[in-house]
Amino acid sequence: MPSDIEMDIDSGLGASKAKLGLLSHTFVSSPIIQWILPARLRSRYHNDVVFVGERGLQIKEAISGTHLEEVTAKSDFDAYIMAAKVVNVSTELPWEVQMKAGSSGADASTDLHNDLPPQILVLSLSSKELVFLYHSRTAPQFIHYHRPLPSDVSTFARFGRNIAIEPRSRAVAVSASSDYFGVFVLKAPSTVQAQMSEERLDPVAEERFFRLDGDIIFMDFLYPKPEDGDKIILLLLVAHEQTTHVVCYEWDAHQALRQAHPRVTKKQLPSEDRMPTMLIPLTKASSFMLVNTTTMTVYRNKLDLPGPPIKYPLPIPDHEQQRSPLWTRWARPLRTAVYNQMHDDIYLCREDGRIDYLGVGSDGEVENQIQLGHLFCDVDAAFDILDIGYEGGDLLLAAGNTGDGGLFVQRARDQPRCVQRFMNWSPVTDSVLVKPPSGPSTSTDNVVGDRLFMCSASSYGRGAVVELRHGVEAQIGLLISLEELSGARDIWILPDTVNGGVIMLTSDPMSSTFLYLPADFSEEISAIDEAECGLDPNSSTLAAGYIESGTLVQITDRAILLGATTDSQLRSRTDLGVGQSIAAAAVHGPTSLVVTAIRTPQELRLHSKNISRLDSALQITDSIPPLNIDYEPVCMSIQQLDVGTIVFIGSGDGRVRVYRLDENFMLLLDVPVTVETDDDISKAIDSLAIVAHTKTPLKKAILICGLRSGFLIMFDISIDANKVDSPLDMRQAALRHLGYTSVNVQGGGSIGLLTCGNSFWQITCAQGDEACDCIIQRVWITDQNNPAYYPRVIHSFTMTGFDNTDANELSGSLFAVADGQLMVCTLDHTVKTIPRSISLPGSAHKLAYSQYLKSLVVAYSQTAYDTDSDPVKRYTRPFIEFLDPDAQFPLDGSVEDLDHQRSKPWRPQGAAGEKISCILEWTPRKGDEEYHFIVIGTARRNQQDRGRVIFLQASRGSSPDSEVECSVKYIHKFEDPVYTIVPYGDFTLMVSTGHEIVALEPKFAQSRRVRSARFSVFSPAVSISCHEPYIHLSIARESLMVLKATEDNLALHAYDRQKLDGLSHIHIGGDRKLTLASSRGGRVSLFTENGVSETDKMLPTALCEAHLPSSITKLFSSSEPSSLSTRSTTFYGTAMNGTVYRLLTLEEKEWRLLRLLQDLCIRDTGICPFTPKRKRQRNPVGHDPLEFKPSHMHIDGDILRRLVTRDADYLLRMLADGEEQSAKDATRLFKELAEDVLGEVSSPAEAVMRWLKRVFYVEF
Repeated sequence: MPSDIEMDIDSGLGASKAKLGLLSHTFVSSPIIQWILPARLRSRYHNDVVFVGERGLQIKEAISGTHLEEVTAKSDFDAYIMAAKVVNVSTELPWEVQMKAGSSGADASTDLHNDLPPQILVLSLSSKELVFLYHSRTAPQFIHYHRPLPSDVSTFARFGRNIAIEPRSRAVAVSASSDYFGVFVLKAPSTVQAQMSEERLDPVAEERFFRLDGDIIFMDFLYPKPEDGDKIILLLLVAHEQTTHVVCYEWDAHQALRQAHPRVTKKQLPSEDRMPTMLIPLTKASSFMLVNTTTMTVYRNKLDLPGPPIKYPLPIPDHEQQRSPLWTRWARPLRTAVYNQMHDDIYLCREDGRIDYLGVGSDGEVENQIQLGHLFCDVDAAFDILDIGYEGGDLLLAAGNTGDGGLFVQRARDQPRCVQRFMNWSPVTDSVLVKPPSGPSTSTDNVVGDRLFMCSASSYGRGAVVELRHGVEAQIGLLISLEELSGARDIWILPDTVNGGVIMLTSDPMSSTFLYLPADFSEEISAIDEAECGLDPNSSTLAAGYIESGTLVQITDRAILLGATTDSQLRSRTDLGVGQSIAAAAVHGPTSLVVTAIRTPQELRLHSKNISRLDSALQITDSIPPLNIDYEPVCMSIQQLDVGTIVFIGSGDGRVRVYRLDENFMLLLDVPVTVETDDDISKAIDSLAIVAHTKTPLKKAILICGLRSGFLIMFDISIDANKVDSPLDMRQAALRHLGYTSVNVQGGGSIGLLTCGNSFWQITCAQGDEACDCIIQRVWITDQNNPAYYPRVIHSFTMTGFDNTDANELSGSLFAVADGQLMVCTLDHTVKTIPRSISLPGSAHKLAYSQYLKSLVVAYSQTAYDTDSDPVKRYTRPFIEFLDPDAQFPLDGSVEDLDHQRSKPWRPQGAAGEKISCILEWTPRKGDEEYHFIVIGTARRNQQDRGRVIFLQASRGSSPDSEVECSVKYIHKFEDPVYTIVPYGDFTLMVSTGHEIVALEPKFAQSRRVRSARFSVFSPAVSISCHEPYIHLSIARESLMVLKATEDNLALHAYDRQKLDGLSHIHIGGDRKLTLASSRGGRVSLFTENGVSETDKMLPTALCEAHLPSSITKLFSSSEPSSLSTRSTTFYGTAMNGTVYRLLTLEEKEWRLLRLLQDLCIRDTGICPFTPKRKRQRNPVGHDPLEFKPSHMHIDGDILRRLVTRDADYLLRMLADGEEQSAKDATRLFKELAEDVLGEVSSPAEAVMRWLKRVFYVEF
């Protein structure tokens, strides 16, 4: 709801020198998972798991035992999440707490709120807040309570770094990284549950803060003994002055915390335990365990037990590879109450994915230790056990900061098995934006857009090239290779009401195939012959359907067949006469109706036939007289609307005819499609479908048409039953060019699906039922077992549900035939980032794209060991590989690819210790001759020539599937490391080597005038771009610098007034000579070179400056037109943690409108619930700042995207909030600014919301 803070409106637009703004929003969030916490935050009946990222969280639910499906997400914290834990608030104590506590305060009464969540989540934010939250039962929102943490503690101390939960959830402890910690006593579970039943939350009863000297390494609560059940025991590991102490605070839970005098026990740890990697509280004897690289140490009885602690050895690290992986995570599985009275079992996980199992006895002693195997993923962040009563073993959840995580099934005495993968493409070491070719490409059937590729590294040599895509995921659940499906062009799924499975009918130009698939996939797919179903396999199928009586309908070009798998009396065949054939047909199951277009030598007629039961048999009869037509029908669709039964027919001449079936065929509409392009293009309509958001009564709908020429046409349909003669009105509303082959569309309900070539789209009809409100998103088919899979050609598809016989509703499973395989997929409901990962045999470091080779060029490194030497020597070498962007298999051999078992061509590799610092494609020209080179820059540490520029000559054979072959043409050496290279002119390369910029030219260059040009800088240039005669540099310690090339040297032209750590830049140019630059600390600045002179080379103050949560390491300009205006430019920026930002330049009038909306959102507690009150009151809405700062011209798109998920009514409520005069001024200013941007509109709020949706719409 809008906040009730008074809004002071300044109606004057003001005069500002800055005329350009910058809009940024997070296009792809970081994939890093910090914690995975099983927590039932919605109700006790949902098996929820919370994935906590860097700045947001996701709730996923365990479905079908071993699959996690995304439910909802929350990302409006506007701060980093430093720690997260789960608090139990159920009034029915868990068995383990009842068993361990056994105190007089244990409340095991029956829970009176069975539908309430039994747990809440507690987070600490970098904004110095402690947040308690759960998910509402009645609305799609989170209920939260936030408590400020001490503001007088230094930011560097990171108050909130550690959170600990008392075993009985009576208290929460929060600490800084050093010197400070606080304890929050929680209210009784019954009190908290009563609050939750009223959709509110206030769980903290009292708080107290403590101070101690030293760095707090770990903090956790110990389990009290049964006789000490009323005690609360807090343990801290504190390092101070070269020693580490265990400090124990103990107090009575019944005593007020502020008046309590905790008993403090302190003990110094031995030197071998000074820096443990884990602190594990044990459930027995108030004990705890410290784990380091080689030993486990158990301290019993809260440090009070006389005698030394007990030590247990851990497996010896890998000596040959000189590695000492750390034990980083632990988790406690849930066992029966009887078993847990005597045992405390623990999983230990090492950072390289090794899993050990510990059995701890009743006295706190380790009784057994078992090595279970490896997860084959890096685990340094998240590790936990998912307890959902799965009988097949323990379910392990694991993830790390590098590499993929996953859900694993751990059976007794067996290796862990991955059943679901959590993709992680961080750390991003390099990225490239592959832009489409300038003209139509012969290698693709689609209109291709930008594609974003990243390469990632790993601690253990596992790297990948990842393509980030945006859209709806269709995950393959069943994959069947069938050679007979390679020619399939149509597919229908017909339900088997008797056995619960489905009959799949596929059709190619010559025949049809019938296959049976069980509902639960428990049996293999089987073929159905003609005798079993009564259908015709020897003819191509034009249309098929299902009649509610259990009858299957097949229409071929010569007959109408009724079939059934159970009752042979329900089968029949109606053949056409001699010389007759069916040109097009449609089946409507709910009304048992078939419409066909029958061609004879003399005429073409439309026929409408009913399928009805006569005694025990079925008959087909004409329902109305046939109608002669003078056009060629191609496709049909039958719809049952409020105005009657309607038939839509698409024809070869590019027209849509609409008929109502009354006593005859009544033509309602005859509408042509309009394509504003070359008249030679085909306008034939190959397929059509109806989608609508509302079901009944249907007043509006959308007709989607797929043209043979690759265009998608959308019509708005208005339905008015009161108009007898013209109940429908239809107008073309949208046109989109998808490719160069036929567009196949299907629809039902509010969803439409369509394909063109190898691309898949989903159309979702939003509220309003108009084409302009439709959301079009790509559908990406993924294979959990092969993350690199990418369908090359989608031949046919359909979508249905096993338990849904309504042909008008697309739900359930997606069936697709692609690459000669049948895929049964689960279509996701949310739009998200969908990565495609091509694994490499080493850690990837650099990435480039060659337009000439149509190939990615990736540099990765591998490490080999010389175990014969003492000590063991390790050699790390870089390699170059050429990678097809559409590769369907990884390069690390993890998935068998029989087509690529042949020997690969020679690939270059560097010397041991050499690093590849840059890769680029260079095409110098000499007259009519072109030379194609892949240029590689390297850096070496110990050699005399520490930098090399290597020229590779590469080519691909005539076959599209041929491998790239390359050879070394020339090597140029430098005394210092090479950091980056960029082409300048036709024959020159500008090389950043050491602290110099050097011009390098080949021997065949016609002009050598800049061959000796050099320019010295104070730190290395990490990014260079050339725009003759200027050279722009991002300097590692000096921000942005501009050089000018003269006849024989390089001279300073301009430089930034601030010395920042430069990372990347994009030269925009234009009249304002703009450059967008990024630097460390998350800063992105927009500069102009206007005003630079010979006497004053300092760049003016930045026109705009954004401070983002993550630093952009590489900037790209997009080839897609900006959704704002023709004057706006779109950019993408990638960060090392995997985040991708989208940046758009803004004209002043656009910035003013967006700034007003941003101010409204900041003051709204529903959109920005964690914004401090001071910030809400800092600037009045619509008021220009008194003092200009470049940061004022930045618009935070992450805030505005939260407004996009609301409707126009919400925007109007925000405008009306506050005092009457203030609200009037806000509304007036909003209308003025909306008119400046959008022109005169009838409803400014609705127009602005539609405009915002277009601004944030991205298709990748």
